[in-house]
Amino acid sequence: MEDRQAHPDVINVLRYTLDFESDVMAAFDGQTTDGTSRSKLTTIFLGLAHEHWLGLRVLMAEGLSHSAIGLLRLQFEATLKGFWVQFAATDHWIEKAGVIREVNGHLVEPELPKVGEMLKDVERTAPPKAFSLLDQFKTIAWRQLNSYVHGGMHALANLGGEIPAHFLVQIVTNANGIYGLATTLVGSLSTDPQCVHRAVAVQFAHPECLPPFTNGPKSEV
Repeated sequence: MEDRQAHPDVINVLRYTLDFESDVMAAFDGQTTDGTSRSKLTTIFLGLAHEHWLGLRVLMAEGLSHSAIGLLRLQFEATLKGFWVQFAATDHWIEKAGVIREVNGHLVEPELPKVGEMLKDVERTAPPKAFSLLDQFKTIAWRQLNSYVHGGMHALANLGGEIPAHFLVQIVTNANGIYGLATTLVGSLSTDPQCVHRAVAVQFAHPECLPPFTNGPKSEV
C-alpha cells in the first residue's frame, strides 16, 4: 500500500487550527441557547458541519487529501443548512423536521430546497455578511468540490500524483473559515449577548489559519 505523508506546510496549518479550535471552545465554555426547536435544529446541522470539519483535518493529517477535500463540500452544505434553518425555514417546517417519522420502516426526510434556492432564502433573511461569505464560497468552490466528491476530472487529474501543498493549505484554511462562520451563528444563539463578539474576536486572533476576512474564501479551491 502506498505510504502517504502530509506535507509539512499542511501539518503546520493543522497545528495552528488546533490552537484556533481550543480558543473557540474556551469562548463558548458553559454557553446555552434559548432551547427553542429552531435553535436545536440549527445546532444539529452545525454539529454535523463540525464533525465534517474534524474529519477533514484527520484525513489531511494522514495524507488522504482527496477524501478530505470531499468533506469540505459536506461541511459547507451542513453549515448552509444551519443558516437556512435559523433564518429562513418556516415554523411549519421546523415543526415537521423536529419529529422523527417512519413510513414502511424508512425514515421520512423533511423536504429541503436545493443549495441554490437555500442561498436565495438566506440572502433574504440572514445577516448580509453571512450570506456574502456563503455565496462567495459556493461561487468559487462548488463545481470543483463536486468533482472531487463524484470522482470527476479535478480528482482524477491529481490521482497518483502529489497535490500541491499550497492548494491543500487553502482547503484547510477555507474549512476553518466555514467553521468560523458557523461559530458566529452559534454565538448568536447563546443566551450571552457577548458570545458572538467573542467568536469573531477569536477568528481575528488566528489569521495564520483562516482566509482573509475582507475577501472571503481563498480562490484556488
